[in-house]
Amino acid sequence: MEKQGKAVSKDQLYGILETRNIEHVQFGLEQRFPTWYGSTAYFQLSSRKLGVRDPDGRLSSRDLAHVGNKSAKIKVETQLIQKSNDIWLDTLYVCEYCFKYTDDASELQQHVANCPHRRKGLGRLQYRSPDLSIRKVHGKQHTLFCQCLCLFTKLFLDNKSMYFKVDHYDFYIAYEAQTNKPMAFFSKDLISYQKNNLACILTLPPYQRRGLGTLLMEFSYKLSIREGLISGPELPLSPFGLVSYLKFWSSLVCNQFIKGNLSDRGRVSLDDISQATGMRAGDILQTLKSLKCLTTRNEISLHALRQWTKDNKRHSGTLINDDFMILDD
Repeated sequence: MEKQGKAVSKDQLYGILETRNIEHVQFGLEQRFPTWYGSTAYFQLSSRKLGVRDPDGRLSSRDLAHVGNKSAKIKVETQLIQKSNDIWLDTLYVCEYCFKYTDDASELQQHVANCPHRRKGLGRLQYRSPDLSIRKVHGKQHTLFCQCLCLFTKLFLDNKSMYFKVDHYDFYIAYEAQTNKPMAFFSKDLISYQKNNLACILTLPPYQRRGLGTLLMEFSYKLSIREGLISGPELPLSPFGLVSYLKFWSSLVCNQFIKGNLSDRGRVSLDDISQATGMRAGDILQTLKSLKCLTTRNEISLHALRQWTKDNKRHSGTLINDDFMILDD
């Protein structure tokens, strides 16, 4: 999410490693899964131990992101796998409510039972449906929570995941209905000269393949349209992110031409499409090329749009119900 400076290397800025260095994440008391990417951000580089621990193994008073009691004198050795130099830690134990972390299973169990976020969600409610809610969390107001969330995100995204200067961002977090368990989120830069409506997006591994990413993309456009902005995500997109957005953008364009505000137009311009969808002109052109709907005369083939909609039924509808929106005034 944070731009790379000329004098700062990518590795220094993001803590990126070419290979995974944490084998598994224990997410809450029930979910366990492998990481996707490596990150140095959790560790003291000299010792390859969690940065929240002093060299002698005691809890650090300099970092509050550990789930244990700071006053306790618990000595816990980091679980290094000896057979591989690439793996620094076998299991990272992470609270599924607040993303605080440890390398000790008993500390996670003790924390989860008393985690304040288990009983009360953070931020301001923005959307509530029978299935989920979306809350806006200010990075400046809830710094520790957002830093821990971003640290966790780095294990499952290979780019655009800052973890320190969270006060420059708002975080829109989708929660499971009737619980305070985060399922997915996107961040939004408070000051974006490009008028981006989204900086970083992730569906947490246990909640993938539920359409949450598409739902949050749609919600980000609802926010920008409400602000009167023609907008889009921070660029460049990762290859996977581009694939996801092209599906979402294609759905927006097809819906407008087939049954939306553009369905009764004889001729339309890029500006017409932009006003109807909230999309930037460059994103529209990329979408039209992806749909292969442009004729040799640069006219849009409705047949091609209908065919895409038929072939992609699960992407062709809206997911956000305006009746469930609870936005700030």
